Amino acid sequence: MSDQPGSTEPPIPGTAVERRPAPVVRCRRCHRPLRNPESRWEELGRHCADAPAPVRIYVIDQEPLPGT
Repeated sequence: MSDQPGSTEPPIPGTAVERRPAPVVRCRRCHRPLRNPESRWEELGRHCADAPAPVRIYVIDQEPLPGT
């Protein structure tokens, strides 16, 4: 049926689409749900987008190079 109240017309075949809720998109850094379309596209919240990217530091034991 049509979406308009009082309409008795059947829908055009192949056009009836079941409505589904939008998928939940979460921030890549803080994992909060995002609602802003631009934030959902970039998968970053407004506070996380302004923050510098986290820098990972690895401490690795190495032998000194010969001759130094």
